[in-house]
Amino acid sequence: MESIKDIFIIGNGPSSSHTIGPSFAVDIILKDYKNIKSIKVTLYNSLALTGRGHLTDKIIKDKLKNFDVEIDYDINTATPHPNALDFDIVLTDESKVHRRFYSIGGGTVVEKLSSTCKKNHIYKENNLEDILKICHEQNLSLYQYVLGHENEDILDYIKNVLKVMDECVSRGLNTSGILPGKLKVERKAKYLLENSKSTIRIGTKNDQMVMAYAYAASEENASGGIVVTAPTCGSSGVIPGCIEYLRLNNIKEEKILEGLLVAGLIGKLIKTNATVSGAVGGCQAEIGSAASMGAALIMHALGYDNEKIAQASEIALEHSLGLTCDPIEGYVQIPCIERNAIFALKAINSCSLAAVINCETSKINFDDIVQTMFETGKDLQKGYKETSKKGMSKIKIEC
Repeated sequence: MESIKDIFIIGNGPSSSHTIGPSFAVDIILKDYKNIKSIKVTLYNSLALTGRGHLTDKIIKDKLKNFDVEIDYDINTATPHPNALDFDIVLTDESKVHRRFYSIGGGTVVEKLSSTCKKNHIYKENNLEDILKICHEQNLSLYQYVLGHENEDILDYIKNVLKVMDECVSRGLNTSGILPGKLKVERKAKYLLENSKSTIRIGTKNDQMVMAYAYAASEENASGGIVVTAPTCGSSGVIPGCIEYLRLNNIKEEKILEGLLVAGLIGKLIKTNATVSGAVGGCQAEIGSAASMGAALIMHALGYDNEKIAQASEIALEHSLGLTCDPIEGYVQIPCIERNAIFALKAINSCSLAAVINCETSKINFDDIVQTMFETGKDLQKGYKETSKKGMSKIKIEC
């Protein structure tokens, strides 16, 4: 299993698979070819169906603005992965080059799907059961386990991740107005924050603060701002909401940083053994994974042991099963923004439940539910996996 760094990728929203991934693919092309005359980019299936709402075409054109660029949309050709894109390049000497990439979720792009198993493995274990066993034998916390496998720059990396998340939330909380796109969705994070200050009931106030922070990050994502995938752009508001919950409970930054590394491990296990792509597994793969990561973050930061972290993460993912990815008009706005707030609270509630239930009474483990999520995602009809063909995406919005 590779580094957890690819769970926390910094880039422009609104979609890790539809915006950041294609952007990285263009970067590879520009690095490999210095004598480009013209480029034709073909987007397939989910990229073709929702690419305009996800700003796929915009990011490609912006990065290739110095070249003659044509973008085609192919919704009929079957590809091994729903997020495929081809580059047909004509060089200045009139020679031609063809390259295909797959954006497999969370900002990761590969040219061969099997290559995801051939990268730099720094973790020998690739499931949580084996990791927990190693930790038990060596008396390690999950945080210590991660620290023992990652490169020495991991602490600086995660500090920057937290910094970018905080900056993203700050922008979101201080911005009002209408989000880009024809849905004309009004930003609500600033209102939620201001409304929380007048709320008398402490429990309700904290909930509103958590939701405000989740909204802030998600609205910045929807506007194409700089965000951190966690594990995707579409679910990037959950972890900031969970971080605000910890700060409201006076948890030190050191523990939050440690918790982010544990959350990254949970996200990496899901990405390795299943998927975090909405086009492959539906929204359960994105927002469910984010809630599972959020639960791990909170439980570690609050001082719970490895088994409790695993239990809370399993609960959060289990109760996200079957969730579809059907954003209206292909924009990462409805229901995506509101869903981030709801699932930040779900992560918190999963921790509350895990804190009082004996681990030994649990019948289902984390690895089982990851596999179940993957199988459920494969069984979902294509129309419910980021295609704007079924479900909520068919609702007509008065703009």
